Amino acid sequence: MAVRVITGCRLHFGFRNLCLGESRIYGGIGVYLENPKISLVAKANNEVVCEDWNVEKYARKITEILEVEGIEIEILETIPAHMGLGSGTQLALAIYAAICEEYDIKPMYREHAPQLGRGKRSGIGVASFEVGGFNMDRGQETGTVAIGEGKGWKVPNREISLKIPKEWVFVVSELEVERGYSGKKEKEIINFVMENAKSNITRKIETIVHKNLIPSIQEKKSADFGFAVGEISRLNGNWYEKYQGGIYRPPIGKIVKRLQEYDNIFGVGQSSWGPTLYSVTNEEHATEVERTIRELLEELEIRGTVIRSTVKNSGADIRKDILE
Repeated sequence: MAVRVITGCRLHFGFRNLCLGESRIYGGIGVYLENPKISLVAKANNEVVCEDWNVEKYARKITEILEVEGIEIEILETIPAHMGLGSGTQLALAIYAAICEEYDIKPMYREHAPQLGRGKRSGIGVASFEVGGFNMDRGQETGTVAIGEGKGWKVPNREISLKIPKEWVFVVSELEVERGYSGKKEKEIINFVMENAKSNITRKIETIVHKNLIPSIQEKKSADFGFAVGEISRLNGNWYEKYQGGIYRPPIGKIVKRLQEYDNIFGVGQSSWGPTLYSVTNEEHATEVERTIRELLEELEIRGTVIRSTVKNSGADIRKDILE
């Protein structure tokens, strides 16, 4: 017997606030998709055994945190790193969940995620792993966040969790261009943004969240939902414009401009730093939208993988399995 863990990926629509003049900072908004996914199997061992150095890094840290002997891990499917799909958090929590399950330990995702370097700004990756669907977190109290690393952060609490209709479709384009920011570079840019961010953008985002985004999910209006997440992505881009070469990271901007011309695409946005681009549609138009995006990428001579996905309305799947 072994443990099998299957996760989804998360799209990050943006933050609610990056202005230090507000009482709360960050506040992630996002959704959990069925694909692409991470799939792994793990079984107890007297040492840490795995072929991937990144997996080994997390596994060693987690065995230390949980005070267990070791684990053998095999990765069957993975989410590409630094593409705006939340691969780091999903991988870290998948390994953590597998080790907890194998050693019969109650998982404490929120308590241990910061020790793994996950969930310090956005809590959407952790929330997605826990419950799936659409999530929005409360962010951090601005007074506790210093420019730089900050001290004593916890994973932000979920403010809203909602299920997304299964007939809503996200067409995800993983562009083969320069990968999104991470690590030291990401921290530097976020700090620069916070030093200069104005609250007028915050006000606009909050209006869209409460007047458009949340009602669109509650009332199952996919076109309104697409508009709302596209606008949140665009407004976040106004904060980053100076640092990422435009409201969207090139070449995403020219793709977005073209896709906004199609009535069967309800909203378009950049997930996190990109270079993943998402388009919101429904089952009726999904095949046509996929074709449109593939043809557009070919026309613009931009290589990329186009994936159709629905929302995963439950958290990661964790179960005992029989190895074949």
